[in-house]
Amino acid sequence: MRVSFAVPDMISIKPIQFGVVLLSFSVLSAHAQEATPFRTRNLSPLISIFGLPAWHAPQAPLEVAITNDIANHHRFSLRGPDLLVLDGETWRTSLFLSKTLADAWSVSIELPYYRVSGGVLDDVIDAWHSAFGLPDGGRNNQPEGNVQFQMARGADAFYSLTGSAAGLGDAQLGIGYRFGARDDAGYVNAWVKLPTGDESILGGSGATDWAVSFLRPRSVQFKRRSAGYYWGVGLLRLGQATQFNYGQRTMGYTGVVGGSLSIARRFGLKVQLDMHSALYRSPLEEIGEKSYQATVGGWWTFSDRGVMEFGVNEDLQVSTSPDVVLHMNIRWAW
Repeated sequence: MRVSFAVPDMISIKPIQFGVVLLSFSVLSAHAQEATPFRTRNLSPLISIFGLPAWHAPQAPLEVAITNDIANHHRFSLRGPDLLVLDGETWRTSLFLSKTLADAWSVSIELPYYRVSGGVLDDVIDAWHSAFGLPDGGRNNQPEGNVQFQMARGADAFYSLTGSAAGLGDAQLGIGYRFGARDDAGYVNAWVKLPTGDESILGGSGATDWAVSFLRPRSVQFKRRSAGYYWGVGLLRLGQATQFNYGQRTMGYTGVVGGSLSIARRFGLKVQLDMHSALYRSPLEEIGEKSYQATVGGWWTFSDRGVMEFGVNEDLQVSTSPDVVLHMNIRWAW
């Protein structure tokens, strides 16, 4: 059930009434979690350099979120003239801030930090494959904790990373507008990704990207339980990456669909499907094909203002995104 109210003139609000107003915004944010998308994206190293935005629908005047994603990579691919070797792990930590202006408008900023290393998930993934008899894609033929990112087209070996490294990623700025009342709204967001990241560790593309997206969330009831669903579409305009010679595209599109069900007063389950078009003209399926990813997890409202999301991301279109991504997002709303 959504909470709505009219805010009276601030001069006449007594301290206790002001506290109720702030609490109401917090409750609204928590209850709307069923229709709030995971803040996930494709963390394949050659895709995450671009400005694919995470989906967002503001639920409070001020939101702050810290997102942590751990993506494990293991790909050895040679097709035509193109060679791609990805063996390692990416940790992406980002700080996200969103501020609502004049009720319907919002502005936001996301500041990411990347760390590339041998990682910690190799043993877990090997055990998973062994337990269920799944193919390991040659993982057991490589040393655990290895870092090897190599890219080439023909005789042009244009990128190599063979050790752990860390640095800033490309910042994203956004402006959004809400159409309709809050309980029956659609959200349009425009994003610009700035070349602030460290290109040497694949923290950015070295170019400016633009994106526009539309998101439609809905809160519903399912067998007397709070539930929600959402869908969205987006269009990308990509600047030319400065160091990759794989035949990059300049336009792309993206989409999302998902839903959530409240299991207890402060806990729920959520599933989400993300996709995007191919962003390169390459025979390598890792970058030359559409990508489909599924995230399965849940959320927990640990306080009146705080929500924690958690999930596991799997590549439905094999090799077009990381084998496994562990996702956690902690969000506060005022």
